[in-house]
Amino acid sequence: MTIPSAYRALADRVDAARARDMRQRLAPATEQWPGQHAAATLLATAYPALARTLLVQPSRMQPPQRQSLDALRRACAALHQTPERLPARLRRLAHDQRMRIALRELLPAELGGADIEETARELSDLAEATIQCALDHAQQLVFTRLGAPRYPDGRPGAISIIGMGKLGGGELNAGSDVDLVCFYDSDVCVARTEKRDVSAHHVWSKVIQQLAATLGEPSEEGIVWRVDLRLRPEGARGPLVNSLAAAERYYEDYGRLWERAAMLRARPVAGDNELGRRVIAMMTPFIWRRSVDPTIAAGIYQLVHRARTELSRGAQRNLKLGSGGIREAEMFVQTLQLIWGGREPRIRCRPTIEAAMRLQAAGFMSERETDELAAAYLALRRCEHALQFSSGVQTHSLPAHDDDLARLARTLGFAGAEQLQQQLAEHMRRVEALFASLLSATPTASRWRPLLRTIERGDRDAFDTTLRATPLLANQATPPFPSAPPQQLSHDLWELARNPDSLLGARTRERHPHLAEALLEALAGAADTTQAVRFLRSMSLRVRHAAVYARLLADDPAALQRLVTVFGGSAYVAGAVSAKPALLDLILFEAATPTPAQARREVLQAAAAGATGLDQQHPSDGVIEHLRRAKARVTTQVALADLGGEMTTPQAQLVLSALADAQLEMATRHALRPSQGRGMCLIAMGSLGALETGYGSDLDVMFVFDGHADVPDPVAYFSRAARRIIQMVSMAHPAGRGYVLDARLRPSGNQGLLVVSLDAFARYHGLSQPAAGARPSARQAAAWERIALVRARFAAGDVALGKRALALIRRVTYQRPIDAVQVAAEVDRVRRRMQCELSRERSGRRDIKLGRGGMLEAQLATQLLQLRCRHRDVWHSDTRGAIAALGAHGVIDGAFALRGAYDFLSRLEQRLRVLHADDSCLLEEDAAGLVPLARRMGLRDLPRESATKSLMARYRHATDIIHRFYRGVVSPSGQH
Repeated sequence: MTIPSAYRALADRVDAARARDMRQRLAPATEQWPGQHAAATLLATAYPALARTLLVQPSRMQPPQRQSLDALRRACAALHQTPERLPARLRRLAHDQRMRIALRELLPAELGGADIEETARELSDLAEATIQCALDHAQQLVFTRLGAPRYPDGRPGAISIIGMGKLGGGELNAGSDVDLVCFYDSDVCVARTEKRDVSAHHVWSKVIQQLAATLGEPSEEGIVWRVDLRLRPEGARGPLVNSLAAAERYYEDYGRLWERAAMLRARPVAGDNELGRRVIAMMTPFIWRRSVDPTIAAGIYQLVHRARTELSRGAQRNLKLGSGGIREAEMFVQTLQLIWGGREPRIRCRPTIEAAMRLQAAGFMSERETDELAAAYLALRRCEHALQFSSGVQTHSLPAHDDDLARLARTLGFAGAEQLQQQLAEHMRRVEALFASLLSATPTASRWRPLLRTIERGDRDAFDTTLRATPLLANQATPPFPSAPPQQLSHDLWELARNPDSLLGARTRERHPHLAEALLEALAGAADTTQAVRFLRSMSLRVRHAAVYARLLADDPAALQRLVTVFGGSAYVAGAVSAKPALLDLILFEAATPTPAQARREVLQAAAAGATGLDQQHPSDGVIEHLRRAKARVTTQVALADLGGEMTTPQAQLVLSALADAQLEMATRHALRPSQGRGMCLIAMGSLGALETGYGSDLDVMFVFDGHADVPDPVAYFSRAARRIIQMVSMAHPAGRGYVLDARLRPSGNQGLLVVSLDAFARYHGLSQPAAGARPSARQAAAWERIALVRARFAAGDVALGKRALALIRRVTYQRPIDAVQVAAEVDRVRRRMQCELSRERSGRRDIKLGRGGMLEAQLATQLLQLRCRHRDVWHSDTRGAIAALGAHGVIDGAFALRGAYDFLSRLEQRLRVLHADDSCLLEEDAAGLVPLARRMGLRDLPRESATKSLMARYRHATDIIHRFYRGVVSPSGQH
């Protein structure tokens, strides 16, 4: 089906009669992009409020492509060329961008569509760009009349616009107000004119008044945004803008609970960045109190209840303020953040779903609660957006008219109004129960007493029978047959009770009467109960002081919830922790989010500890043991932070790459004692060179040595050192797994020496100085060798030698002539061969790395363009940086979309590893593990398709983008 026909089919499904009418009425126009007229028809059919614009000017319909914040800022900045027309042009820009975003919400992923989390972020980016534009315009107008505030020494004063509410959280609605609070730096500043001096407060007040007018002035295009300034100190009675000092005094003396909740999502959106950071730092101790205060829940509950009672009518139809509505979902999350955030910095974040994930990772929400809240919140927000796009007004109530309600339901993918109402009612019931649980003091663990009594009696048959009636069977990756007992789960639970000191053991139940019930309750909310119990049992067989850990978990319910959540949600982490119980502390005591510097520091300390009191018979063994422990510890920390939403995939890869670099550095120093690594360097290649090391990545390296080093027989000496490094980094050891080192990317591959001197490398690539009278070498590196060298970077060893080696590599890679057609053909030949011989892709199975449109295609095409481009600032070893640089130079069209597609596949690859402990890159369409994978990718079931179908649709969309890019680069017609 073509794109236009797909748009037409969607329009007919929403409202066939209205779609026919819109097709006839839309003014004929030359299409500026394929499917533009059909897209305009679809949008006018689904959203009557937008039809008014499209019926007059269908050419304003933009393609459904993600716009970056930088692109929106550039579009807004261009409006300043005609200041007198800026407000009108800004309204038009905002209106057109809203139509583009509305279209993306209507479409499935394969047609460029996006779910509410992404489109809400886009709306927030649009608001951020337009607010900055309006602020610049306001400052220009006001400063012309009153002058600009300046310090006595001439430095300019500054203002910061803080976004609150949904804008602050990056979750803006289609019809939202923008909640703003404005601060300026100091009252010392004065604006000086020829006639008089004007206070900074007066000037900045006029600026904010002008900003609000520019954003809120209505026209036939509507408005840019309604501006709400009532969240400022003292509310509507207070000044429009406050100095930083005045605001600090206010919040210290008068700040209330609702202001803490409001400020929780505050972030700078316009104005001076440094001042914005100072504002947030000033607010931090006000928002996040060190003491844990459960009474906050009652205060928040009263705020929500008061807002609901102020609704005059129709509370049951109000998606925002009704019982179980959007406000309660947000406040449930924010209440837990306010209670615990002073003690647990990791749960401090602004977006609602991300905050829920972090609360889950910290043990304050179960996996079931997180899934229920996320599904409800996203479903309610989708409906709210559709309402506002359709009506053109800020409404949160379902339509009263049956026809409007039915069209809304079909727009959202439901068969009809009844199905929509049933799902919304179920979601709101669950949110209402969650919110009410904040105040509930009634324990829910009593439902486990029948199961625990069978354990106490030692009655295994009764245990199996009772187990089948419990909620423990609800969260199985592969549910057992209803008529048969859950054999694996039953066996592992029963065995977990046999050790008296284990979590379900007799002595533990006697010492900690509530722990068994709390454990079973947590297991019922796990992503995969069977997996969680299996790894708990495995760990209990290895832990030395089971009673100590039982006491810790009994005293800290959040730690117990964290443990069960991790074990049920990640086979990778659970396997590591159950095999090495020393890593359990990372879960129980919440280690800080790892950084590259921390990873390097931990490896350095490990190597130092291993070198203390070296065994003279086996001097490397102590070092290897400590290096393995450091690797296991840091990798587990990264995986935990990754699972908890505290790190993005690129951030996780940076830490894992730094960890690998540090391990190689310590091994190199040890192998070259006492020279501390001088005379040889390790050049990282492949994913390590690109700073994209994953949880199970091999390390591609090239050993380069100084052929003039003062050692006898340098080749033999450094070859032995390289083998020692490989042994230290990769050999099997009881302390944990090492890395697989791959040195095949060296000159001549496996046929060449393990190590290569700098001179030999130059000769191999024809860069050495010829002897007197000899002809210069005309040798050119094979295409794949030049491509591989694009990702080269220094990793370990002799720093000075590394700089010389990289300079030589850059000459080989970028500063020699290239036959673009020949190199592209050779690269495509190698890729086809790899796809044929190494990829296991087939129908129903996708290879994320080597398959059609996989990561390899993105990497190879990007590297080819880097070779062709003459600009030094595209010489990035990492794919993401290279795509951005090539896009900035106009070499790649659609660099933002390409980067997004590559990031999606990269995140998918890492999620597979951390969830399933599977080092393959295969995506099986019918696999049971696809459901938790889709959830960890942030996808939820939609009326028109399940989360797993959404995952596969997004995968196809991403790989289509990459494959088109790849073919455009390697085919003769795609030369740049």
